[in-house]
Amino acid sequence: MGKKKKAEKPTSILDWGDGNIVKKSGSERLYYDFMYLGERVEISTGLKDTPENRRKALSWLFCQREKMKSGEFKFSEAFPQASPKKKALFAAKEGGAVTSKPQHVRFGDYVEVWYQEVWSHCDSGSKKIDQKSAIDHWITPFFGNKTFFEINTNTVGDFIRTMKQKDGKNKGKQLSRKRIANVLLPLRAIWKDACEKFRWELPDPFRKVPAQMPKEEAVDECVDDDGNVPEKVVGARDPLRFNDFMAYLEQIDPWYRPVAELWMLTGLIPSEMAGITPFHIKDGYLYIRRSISRGVERKQGKTKYRRREIRITAAIRKVLDIFIARLGDGRRLITLKGGQPLTSTEFNHAWVRAEKKAGLTHRVPYVLRHSFAAWSLTIGIDPNRLVSLMGHGSKQMVYEVYGNYVEGLEKDREKILDYFGRDFVEAELKKAA
Repeated sequence: MGKKKKAEKPTSILDWGDGNIVKKSGSERLYYDFMYLGERVEISTGLKDTPENRRKALSWLFCQREKMKSGEFKFSEAFPQASPKKKALFAAKEGGAVTSKPQHVRFGDYVEVWYQEVWSHCDSGSKKIDQKSAIDHWITPFFGNKTFFEINTNTVGDFIRTMKQKDGKNKGKQLSRKRIANVLLPLRAIWKDACEKFRWELPDPFRKVPAQMPKEEAVDECVDDDGNVPEKVVGARDPLRFNDFMAYLEQIDPWYRPVAELWMLTGLIPSEMAGITPFHIKDGYLYIRRSISRGVERKQGKTKYRRREIRITAAIRKVLDIFIARLGDGRRLITLKGGQPLTSTEFNHAWVRAEKKAGLTHRVPYVLRHSFAAWSLTIGIDPNRLVSLMGHGSKQMVYEVYGNYVEGLEKDREKILDYFGRDFVEAELKKAA
């Protein structure tokens, strides 16, 4: 192999002791090249290489060098097109605040600074990953080339209207209000951070957001703890009837059948199941202590109440034995076929395929958690105990959400009781005694 060609050095066009005017290979523009406060500055003049422009550039640089000597020079005022990172560096060295104007700072440039100065210091977790996903996938492609001066209520409204599904069967469909609101959170954070850093007093571009949001249909929408927003389906959270659940189990990929059963028998969600190891099964209880969402493991749950213990009934033991039998050399008890931690996305695919085979009306998989609550209430579990089993902090969710779904399940009561097992009810009574 031949030797790697070295990058060509800039050609010095005009040179004097305090700075140069240079030209780079492949560029028609002239560049300033000088030292300032111990840092080398190499930045475009914005001028094409002509004899007249060479004189202009040299004259301008000479004037700025005189200001540097007298202490009147401000880097951000002289080079408003410079990156926020470079301006912040010299502002600190100059001993003053950055005075860049909003019409001089591009959003895309500032995002890179925000990632380094703010985002990188946030606690790790799914929230941090969600922020970056929203910024890279939605926000930067729209706002990247805009200055902060251009971000107003009109551009935010335009942005909201562009947030539509980019692929799949719902391609072109407007995102839900909740999903849009989640995307706007990091946009607000970056905008506010820039205003504070540069001491801008700009009108709030988000003040009209409520009126700009899409109108929602009168349907249920559930967002799981993994941050997924399933497609809107009428009755998406209505509990499954017993025979419908059995139909899912008959048609679902055998690998994911015990996942569906454990979800139904405990109310656990995929991120919580993904965090379970054999060490969390002890003394007749399943200890919920960790979760894995988007590849990030958390030792704490969504709230302190998510750390809980679930009594292992005969039905739950039967399902856990399936996971233990196929554990292999891995540490995680409940995984994808390839051994990676369980994800809601992969389970969703298996769930949808099963319901199509069974000819069932589409339900989001999260309905299993709601069904667990509704089935438990149907067979007489005390609501206070159900709050603890599901990891909630109060009875509000049970009474206002799950409690609405008990009606109509009485016909399935005996089947549900046989499936959950008599020890499910008896164990709860013993523990409560």
